[in-house]
Amino acid sequence: MYGDPARPIRPPKKRGVHRETFSGDHKTRILATGPDPDSLHRDRCALRLLLVYALRKESLRRVQFGHFDHERRRLTIFTKGSKVRTIPIVEAAFWNDLGRHIVEWGAEPGDYLLCRRDVRPNRYRPGERFITEYRDQPMGVHGLRKWWYRCLQRAEIVAEGVTHGRKMHMARHTAGQSVLDHTGNLKAVQKLLGHSSITTTGDIYTDWDIDQLEETMRLVVGESDDAADL
Repeated sequence: MYGDPARPIRPPKKRGVHRETFSGDHKTRILATGPDPDSLHRDRCALRLLLVYALRKESLRRVQFGHFDHERRRLTIFTKGSKVRTIPIVEAAFWNDLGRHIVEWGAEPGDYLLCRRDVRPNRYRPGERFITEYRDQPMGVHGLRKWWYRCLQRAEIVAEGVTHGRKMHMARHTAGQSVLDHTGNLKAVQKLLGHSSITTTGDIYTDWDIDQLEETMRLVVGESDDAADL
C-alpha cells in the first residue's frame, strides 16, 4: 500500500451555525422582572451571571458563596473539562444584591447560590407552599431548568407554562455578542467565554451583521458618513 487511501476523501463542508440571542429589550426585561420577588437579590445575581458574564448553566449550579472575592470583586468558576477560571464582576449593583442576600439568608461560604429546594403545597392553606432548602447541595439540573423558565415567564419572554424554546445557553451567546458589539474586540469575548481557541469564539458564539461590518470599514479607511455623501 502506497500513501494514505483516505486522502482523496474530502471532509464534509462546515455547516452554518444557528445563533440565538436575546434582544436588548428582552435582556432588560429578564433582569428587571424575571427575578422571583421572594428571592429577588439571589435571582438578580444569578441572571446577571448568565446574561452579562456568560456562565454556563453547570458553572452557575456550582457557584458557592465562598467562590466570591468581595475585596477584588471577582468570582472563581468551575467550567467544562475541570477548568477553573476567575472572572471580574465589575458592577457595584451586583455586589450590593449579593451582600443583601448573604445577610438576609445568613449564607455560609459552603452554601450554594442556587441550592436544592423541595417545594410542596400546603394542604391546609391553599396557595401557600412548604419550602425546604438544602443549602449545601446545588440545585438539580431539572430544578435549574424550571427556575430559568419561571424567570422567563415572569419577564413575559415565554407564555405561562412554556418550558422550551429559550434555552439557557442563549444567555451565554447574548453575553458574548454584547461584548463584541460594544468593543469589537474578539479577544475580549474569547476571554469572557473561556474558549481555548478564538476560532470557536468567532465561528460559533458571535457574529457581525452587514451594518457592523460597514461601520468597521469606515473606521478602517477613515471615511465618515458625511464624506460618503460628497
